[in-house]
This record gives sequence, C-alpha cells and structure tokens, in this order.
Amino acid sequence: MYAQVVKVSDLGPAAATPVLCVDLDGTLVLTDTLHEQVLMLLKTNPLGFLAALLELFHGIAQFKRAVSRRVAFRTDLLPYREELVTYLRGEAERGRHILLVTAADRAIAEGVARHLGFFKAVLATEGSTNLKSNAKVSRIREYTQSEPFEYAGDSSADIPVWQAAAAAILVNPTRSIRRAVGRAGVSVTKEFRSAGTWKDVLRAMRVYQWSKNLLIFAPVFLSHTIFRLPKLLLAGETFLAFSLAASAIYVVNDLLDLDADRQHPRKRFRPFAAARLSAMQGVALAAILLLGAAAFSLALPPLARMVVALYVVTSMSYTTYLKKMLFLDVITLAGLYTLRMLAGGVATSVVISQWTLAFSIFMFTSLAICKRLSELRAGGVPDDRRLPGRAYSPVDLSSLTSLASSSGYVAVLILALYLNSPEVAVLYRHPKVMWLLLPILAYWISRAIMIANRGEMHDDPIVFAFGDAASRVVGLAALGVVIGSL
Repeated sequence: MYAQVVKVSDLGPAAATPVLCVDLDGTLVLTDTLHEQVLMLLKTNPLGFLAALLELFHGIAQFKRAVSRRVAFRTDLLPYREELVTYLRGEAERGRHILLVTAADRAIAEGVARHLGFFKAVLATEGSTNLKSNAKVSRIREYTQSEPFEYAGDSSADIPVWQAAAAAILVNPTRSIRRAVGRAGVSVTKEFRSAGTWKDVLRAMRVYQWSKNLLIFAPVFLSHTIFRLPKLLLAGETFLAFSLAASAIYVVNDLLDLDADRQHPRKRFRPFAAARLSAMQGVALAAILLLGAAAFSLALPPLARMVVALYVVTSMSYTTYLKKMLFLDVITLAGLYTLRMLAGGVATSVVISQWTLAFSIFMFTSLAICKRLSELRAGGVPDDRRLPGRAYSPVDLSSLTSLASSSGYVAVLILALYLNSPEVAVLYRHPKVMWLLLPILAYWISRAIMIANRGEMHDDPIVFAFGDAASRVVGLAALGVVIGSL
C-alpha cells in the first residue's frame, strides 16, 4: 500500500519544486480504465456485471470497487502516453515528488503505480469517496498540507483541480479547458496532444474486410443473371447491409478483445488496442453501423432480412464465445462464409444448388483452418501455451494442416463431380473447358495452405487473395475458363 500522508516540507531538496499530481484515465493512459473493465466484465461474467450495477445504489465508488473485484485487469498492458511517462520518469529521477491522483479504483491505480515504479503515493477512489473534481482537490490539499502543487489532467472534471493548482499540464485540452485555466491565472508548463483520425475509424471498421462480402454476388454470377439490374441492385443492398453489420461486429470484437490484442505482435496496433479511439467511441460506432445495416436490410425481402439477422447473431456469438471453442470456431467461420452466399441467393431469388452448398462448406472450412494456421505461426507462443483468446497451440499445427488439405481437396472433388453432372451441360456450351478449373483450384488451395503455414498470410484468406498477386492471376485464369466455356 502506498503512503497517503506526508509533510511536503520533509521531502528534501525536491521540496522547492511543487508536488506533481498526475491523473490516470485519459492522461497517463490513453484510455478509460473503468470503461475497459466494464467491457471485460460483460464478456467474462455478465451476471457479475448485473451484480455490480446494483452497487450503484451505494454510489459510483462502490460500483467501481465491485467491477474491479470481478475482473483480472492487467495494468501492464494499458496503452500509456509514452511522452508523458518519459517526462515523469525524468522528473522523478531529478528527485521530484510525483503522485498518481485518480478517480479510478485504488486497486487499478496501485497496479499502475507498481508497473511504472516512480510514484511516491497513490490517491484514488476508495470506500464511498469518488475521487473526482472537488473531492480530488480536497484530497490533494490534505496530502500536501495545502502546499503548492502542479496538476496534469485532460478533462473538464479536472478544471477545479487546475484552478487550485500552482501550475498545469494539459493533455488534449479543449478550448473551454484552456479558457478556464487561463481565467484562473494558472500557468501552463507543458502540453501533450494525441487524437484519433477518420483513418482510425475506417481501420476500426476494417473496410478492407468487406471484400469477403463479394460472395453475396456469387449466386447471380453462377446463375448467369449478373447483368439483370434488379437482381444486381438487390445483391448490392445485401452487400451493404452485410458490410455495415460486419464492421459493427469487428468493432465489438476489438472492444472485447483488448487484452488479447495488446499481446499480439500486429493486433496491438489496432485503433482500440492502441487507444487511438476510446471504448465509448467504439460503442457509438458499433451502434451507428448496426443501424445502417438495419436501414439497408429494410429494402430486402423478408427472408433476406432474417439471414442478415442470423449473420449478426452468429457473428456476435462467435465473437463472445464460439471462437474459443476447439474447431467449433472453424465450423462457425465456414458457416458465416456460406451464409453470405445464401443471403445473396435469397435476396435475388436465385436457388443455390446442393453442389454449390457442398463445395462452399468444404472450401470455406479449409480457408477457416488456414486462418488459424496463420495466427498460430505469427503468434510466437511456446508449444505448451495456447494462442491468446483461441483454443489452439503450436502442437496443433500438423493436425490443422492435414485438416485444411483434406477439406480443400474434398472441395476440388465436389467441383469435379459437379462438372460431370447434367446441370453443367445446360449452363455451358463448352462444358469440357470447365475441367481446367480443377488444377487451378488445386494449385490455389495448396499454395494458400503452404503460405499460411509459413506465417506469411496476415489476413483472412479471402482478403489475402485480393491482395496477393498470384491469387489475382489465378482468379483471372478461372474467370477466363468460365468465359471460354460459355
């Protein structure tokens, strides 16, 4: 436990410099620790969250304590404001007395202080006192015995603290904060700035992942009705509904996976893991995207709306639970790929054949396994440890490789059986030309599995295919075969 009362006059040589009090949420760290704790609690223990909500009847301080007790929150993974941390560490090395003064629960604050190692004391929310605004001023004055202090903060709730301070450090100040500090006659010694951009919003939406939803157009393409405008428009509306819904799910996934993403070599740079966008901005963004998906769904046939809703429910189940289940996660991913094709067929009134469904299930199962292979190769975890947030460890690599290969080649076999069926003769004038698809598909599947096994596939396999030069050549070759068979 950190000391709570000291005579500033007894601090030694550093006493000539005002005590530096530093806020936590939004200042020392780029995020709000309570918001992240609540999201973690919702994911891991929904009933515990409801129990914590009841503590609000006893005040916000009790709610924070209840939430903090129910989650294992890793303060070492928090996104710290590195420029400020570097500055504070330098001040501490010069002997300055630095306090962590925060409205966060004491358990969180002390975890941060232990991790950084340069705070002399922690003043935080505990008992029935929420250490914010004027309560924070009173606690600082009690600690310093009314000696001058400097305060680093970021929000309008900190204005009373700045007004009572001898000097101010501002973090991302608004105009109103600047005016309030100026009117109080408090000198500003330093400023720190950082903010998210629209590029971060687009990154959080993972717009590049919308390429997977091009599967929605597959039914109208395979039925040779791609140039019928009404069907194309319906497929386009379905594409937009699925894309906005998918982006909403990605946002929710990133909000619920903050700890796991921060331990991943690439995912730690995602907007929410790096705190370039806040958790509350993420919640708002997800809500807006879901409303947009619902708006586009209204233009679709009733059954297509149901498929969109099924996609959202299944994706959310995958995000919150199923992705941790051994191989059930792979089956779910394959099902979500197939669901896109079903949505395209239902929306455009195109009947999807049993051949297409069978091919899709095995093909997408192979690709879903490739996704896990690439994650394992890139994860850098020891053989006896599981990939964070997943049910796989490096010892599963050989099994996954075999499963991906067998599923992929079953898809090739199904395609061969289809090309030998009477249906092909009806749709194509030169059906024998279509047999060239078999070596093309076998090559692409084999290459994809090998690249995933090398850890060189850093995206979803379908997204990877759009960015991979060899895959684009394969796609053009396959398209040429289909056109040549018409």
